Amino acid sequence: MSGKTLIRLLAGTWLALYLAHSMADNNPVDEQWWPSEFGADDEAGATNYITPAKRVEAAQLVRRGEVATLGMPYHARIPLFPGRIFSLSIPGGGTATHDLPWSGEAYRQTFMDELVTAQIGQVGTQFDSLGHPMIRITGKRGWVDGDYLYNGRRLQDIGGPYGLQKNGTEKVGSFFTRGILIDLVRLKGGNLPIGYPITMADYEAALKQAGIDDARQGDVVLFRTGWNDLWRDNLDKSAAQAAADNARFNAGGPGISPEVCDHLASRKVAMVGADNWGIEPYDFNGEGDWPTPIAELDEWAYCHMNLSARRGIYLFENLDLKELGERGPGEFLFSWAPLKLVGATGSPGNPIAAW
Repeated sequence: MSGKTLIRLLAGTWLALYLAHSMADNNPVDEQWWPSEFGADDEAGATNYITPAKRVEAAQLVRRGEVATLGMPYHARIPLFPGRIFSLSIPGGGTATHDLPWSGEAYRQTFMDELVTAQIGQVGTQFDSLGHPMIRITGKRGWVDGDYLYNGRRLQDIGGPYGLQKNGTEKVGSFFTRGILIDLVRLKGGNLPIGYPITMADYEAALKQAGIDDARQGDVVLFRTGWNDLWRDNLDKSAAQAAADNARFNAGGPGISPEVCDHLASRKVAMVGADNWGIEPYDFNGEGDWPTPIAELDEWAYCHMNLSARRGIYLFENLDLKELGERGPGEFLFSWAPLKLVGATGSPGNPIAAW
């Protein structure tokens, strides 16, 4: 048996044991997870951790005036989770949308518009507000059946066809805080394989390699796995090749293990982000060394439930962390605010890392 194979077997055994322990303690019914520490009326969640002093501290991380943008491009060949859509078109088929007066007989003023049809917060680079992840409870004595969001709000009480009455994206506020990059591509010498669970040992080794301290209260913690390199250049590929790479991307990916999410929850971070589509590790087709077929999943999204639904800690998926990993430092100023979409479940975005 090779050393690499042994490491994979041990990692797989460790993850199975840890998940078994976590599942035993992961009962949303028998734990009191609301009201939030910020009060029963709070809808902002973990952005409350980003204080004025935290912002001043974060601004001091900008020393060279360099930036990297962290959003992937939105276009017709991005991978979409089943059931979601993205379409951008120009009204009028590419001609000017508006034709308005301008002085002089030879001149007019014209404008271009676009029409976007999409789950605006849940395609491409996507931010999950506290109106996205829910825990459904049915048939439990003493409970009203329903889908429970952050701070114990039930979808059946606050939902509607035109947006949520609580926990909407307009309540999030902004992120201007310390960011740290957990660069697993650099640590491992290449992109992580499908299904790989990022362990606490990985997390601590990446911190040490970058020469930075552990996550602190109010931080944004970003994990680079290299997984969305699969669709980075889709516009330069044939349609068939882009579709094949999208299918592989959607078949799973490396991700953050429960123990790391639990650790970040204990550190009271403001947000966790990654360059995959789901935060957690998956391998639905059993292609790699950590298969997790959908039929065998006991818990779909541990980090979503235990960070966002329970604690109000935000998630950001499909970030572009390649340039930041190759050019930037391990810690930086992270700056971004979601669109104020009233009652929405998320927002598109293009955050900035500055150092």
